Amino acid sequence: MIISGNPEAPISSGALFETNLDLIQQNNLTHIVKKIEFLCDDGVGNFLLCKLIRVLYEDEEYGAVMAGIEDLDNSDSESEDDYVMPETRDAIRDVASKLTHILPNVDKLHIEGSYPGPALLMLYYELCHKLNHQLFYINTDTHNASLPYSTAPKLKRMCVTLEDNDKDIHKCIIPPSLTKLNLYFGDDFEWVAFVAYNWAAFTNITYLKIEFDKRQGSPIIKPKLPVYKKPKILFPCLTRLAIRHAPFTKYNCRALMQSPIQILEYTGPVSIANHLCTYAPSSIKVLRVEIEEAHKHRSTNDDTFRLESNITCAYLDLRAQKTNIDMARTYWPQFTHVRLGISRNHNIGATVQALPNAVFLHLVFALDDKSEYGKLKQALKKMKQECDGPWASKVQKLMIEFPSRKPQSSLIRSLSVLKQYLPLVDEIEVYVHKKGVFV
Repeated sequence: MIISGNPEAPISSGALFETNLDLIQQNNLTHIVKKIEFLCDDGVGNFLLCKLIRVLYEDEEYGAVMAGIEDLDNSDSESEDDYVMPETRDAIRDVASKLTHILPNVDKLHIEGSYPGPALLMLYYELCHKLNHQLFYINTDTHNASLPYSTAPKLKRMCVTLEDNDKDIHKCIIPPSLTKLNLYFGDDFEWVAFVAYNWAAFTNITYLKIEFDKRQGSPIIKPKLPVYKKPKILFPCLTRLAIRHAPFTKYNCRALMQSPIQILEYTGPVSIANHLCTYAPSSIKVLRVEIEEAHKHRSTNDDTFRLESNITCAYLDLRAQKTNIDMARTYWPQFTHVRLGISRNHNIGATVQALPNAVFLHLVFALDDKSEYGKLKQALKKMKQECDGPWASKVQKLMIEFPSRKPQSSLIRSLSVLKQYLPLVDEIEVYVHKKGVFV
């Protein structure tokens, strides 16, 4: 079931408040609903609650419930006051009871919005309490120490955003049943937020995702504790780790890499990827690395992403179109699937030789002017004239993309020369503005 609000929608459009609850009831589908989602933007939380009451209650009941929360019946309310009147609390508890009675099998809760408002948050908390015995999944952009996460016997997955003042978060979000945990941070990352008595054990978690809010910019890392006072962090069952934009220190990398990780996924700058790979355990079988803003870093040498591991499949995505990575000085034998942005250096041979075990290669030519296209065409022409046999390459599929300017048809045809150098490639997929052709 979805309950959503959009403060920018005109009232006449009906989009200011939307829910499919009435449709669910009309079709007698209440018993199959497994998830309740609250989606609201700034200033509509109270309005959303009032309109939900309108859907839930008959006319004679509606008046009695609304009598306790008349002060909330205002779609323009943006109060920052977290205090809720006792009469309002009673009314909200009644709404939660009504909702869980209508939808008895809900085991997933989700709330999203920069400021849902105190009344709507209270409804969410009440639902958490009433559904505690059956919750399987919970996603929240807020934190409240009174939520019964630690006692939810069936809770397997949780996604939560942590704020700076959530110092006792470990007491309520680490139930023994939890196996998947997504953490979103608005500021720098420190394990101290989870620690009691200088250690924290995430006993049964097999999947962990840590993501930093990139919109706030990368903070300056200032360790809050000296190394000898850093807490001990244990993930004894962690097999999959995903990290996005997290401003990790070397200590944080080491703390995670003591686990039996088999799948490691990373998105962010080169420097932190180096830390992760340096401390990565030998148990890793699958590696996914997406590099952003690579053009801000010095040219990468062959030590980058070096792993002492028996990797069976490794993906590299240099998403930044303009990079300073010199492929002639690079050797990445561990990567099997590669997407690479190229802006100036058209030495395709050096790129292929730097990736001796790549079976899939996706080259993105982010060329800004006609002269760059001319240089690429000349390089391809020279390759055709000087062809001295195929490269020692395992590439089976080659994709080439031109996202910015449309190249001439003659340049696209010239790409076919690459098949002479890549013996396992039968045809080349070429994409121009997302439209594909084969050469």
